Amino acid sequence: MELLRFSELECHYGAREVFAGVAGVLRDGERVGLVGPNGAGKSSLLRLLAGVEAPFGGTIVRAKDARLGYLAQSVADETQATLQQLADAALERANHEEWGLRNKTLRTMLAAFGFSGEDYARPLREFSGGQRAKAALAHVLIDDPDYLILDEPTNHLDIATVRWLESFIAGDKRGYIVVSHDRYFLDRVATRVWEIERGRLHAYAPATPAYTSYLTQRETRMEAERRAYEQFIAERDKRRATIAGLRATHTSSDYSQVRSREKQLARAEAALEAPPPAAPVRAINVRLQSERRAGNAFAFEVTSLAKSYAQPLFTDLTIGVQQGERLAVVGPNGAGKSTLLKILAGGLQPDRGAVRFNPAAQVAYFAQNSHDQLDVERTAVEALLAAAAVTPEQARSLLGRMRISGEAADKPVRAFSGGERRRIMLACLMARKADVLLLDEPTNDLDIDSQEALESVLSDYEGAQVIVSHDRYLLSRLSDRVLWIDGGAWGVLEGGYDAYEASQRERERTVRERSQDDAQLRPKSSRLTPLKMRSQLETQIARMEREIAKLDARKAEIDGLFAQPELYEDRTRVKTLEAEMAELAQRSVSSLAAWESLQVQLEELG
Repeated sequence: MELLRFSELECHYGAREVFAGVAGVLRDGERVGLVGPNGAGKSSLLRLLAGVEAPFGGTIVRAKDARLGYLAQSVADETQATLQQLADAALERANHEEWGLRNKTLRTMLAAFGFSGEDYARPLREFSGGQRAKAALAHVLIDDPDYLILDEPTNHLDIATVRWLESFIAGDKRGYIVVSHDRYFLDRVATRVWEIERGRLHAYAPATPAYTSYLTQRETRMEAERRAYEQFIAERDKRRATIAGLRATHTSSDYSQVRSREKQLARAEAALEAPPPAAPVRAINVRLQSERRAGNAFAFEVTSLAKSYAQPLFTDLTIGVQQGERLAVVGPNGAGKSTLLKILAGGLQPDRGAVRFNPAAQVAYFAQNSHDQLDVERTAVEALLAAAAVTPEQARSLLGRMRISGEAADKPVRAFSGGERRRIMLACLMARKADVLLLDEPTNDLDIDSQEALESVLSDYEGAQVIVSHDRYLLSRLSDRVLWIDGGAWGVLEGGYDAYEASQRERERTVRERSQDDAQLRPKSSRLTPLKMRSQLETQIARMEREIAKLDARKAEIDGLFAQPELYEDRTRVKTLEAEMAELAQRSVSSLAAWESLQVQLEELG
């Protein structure tokens, strides 16, 4: 069934044509990932398809009686409503029979997103960007539309919520059009990819995984276009030479032949469907250098670190990082990831504990917010001169390699987009030649091409890196170990982000299976008195706490062994202990999930 069909769509902003002649079809069950560079018109196309704006030309046909759900970028940022008012608006179209179930589902979803009962009276503008994004997402999903159009739904969401969202969409049978720069998300959610580029829409064949396949299909298409255009140019030049020769030697008798050849050439040029192939976008062309090469020397070590605000963020956090190692730091919004980086950078003091860097190491910090590191009144060149000991000529050269060249380098920072500011920050980082990089959401505001270029830059860097990011593609490519922080707890997992992702999915599977088991047992357990049910739950919780304590004790014992220098003379034993530590970490995650599930059941008893 066709949900949406559009053809010959046009969009203009003033005299600038964003796109023209755009056409496509969304069918029931299809999940389309819409990609393209910044400014290509992705959000503009979604607004037209959602009916928020009218096209300058073309037609849009929507399926009769099919309801559309539309999530705009930063939609919750633009409202003065409270969370309760947003919830009420989400339930407006529910009839009397549906209202109770939808209300319960909505509140369950908001609770899963971390909202408490007290939060309902708060205006949305008081919440963090991630919380506002979650509230807007719940609002759209609970309305139960027949198909959905989502513009950057993963913006500001932590990894756990993005993982929940991708599982929800991947298991949904409805049609979707989704704009996202999250390549991991697109590979797991989309069944096909549309690309909008230079005013044209390219629809790629359905494939799995969709984004990875799109990259291959796109290269094939562009190569075919290049060959076709080169062939056309060769044929055109040949015809022009023939016409020029006839003009030079023609007599009155062959004038008609010259005019005929000219008309044929004009028709051939007019029939050329595609414009000349675009020159490749000039890539970010930088290299990050460290003064010290990767080796066995330590980069820094953290001992018994603790930090609290209203609640503890982390306690007794202890970890060492070697030169050349890449450590990913993950956790939900508000867990303390950025706080940890600020402590490492020296911009924030811990409540207790110590951070010790290698005395010879140079440290550089890449903040999440450009306002923390860039004076918006300075020009791009002045910002670079203030960050590192370079000459104006070197500063301009560095900015040029970040695609900020010529007169643009003399513009004030406030005149640049978010992505351009991140590139200025990267130029500042490169100029410092640091041995340890502390990177807080380095791919924020960057389009996919810039993200991939930055990944290549960081992949070639030989110093130590600590990376806080929600970009799972980046983490998968660059992490050697993962430090997770969540609800005051923390842990370290060997094997990089892929191992962490696998452990999280195993945890989710365990929770689902436990919930299914609980559902099967519920009729039998309903005959128990609340007192007996509470007693059983408390016994199970105590048993689970003993299990967690045993696991923690063994992990502490292995940590103690790792602190002994003589251990590293036996590489076989080191590898055995590392494998055991990874297994203990996974068991801890599963046990903690079980403990949390039991605690929730106990709280529900009152």
